[in-house]
Amino acid sequence: MTSCRHMNLVLLSGEKAKLRCRHCHLVITPDELESGYCPECYEACGKKHTDFEEIEAQEQVKTRYRCEDCGALIEVE
Repeated sequence: MTSCRHMNLVLLSGEKAKLRCRHCHLVITPDELESGYCPECYEACGKKHTDFEEIEAQEQVKTRYRCEDCGALIEVE
């Protein structure tokens, strides 16, 4: 157990909506999709597939914080 009093907390953001490639099923956030096509399909077979389905983010019941001093994760309902 640590002696940290967790005085320096950062609120962790909730889960964002994600995209799933309809061909290889790679799940990726829109922020990670820089080029507009699936990077996995392009790397594996050289094809630029742009066909994605949106996956809704799950609603969080608990709020999560991280202590900047010791790295501990704290969940509060």
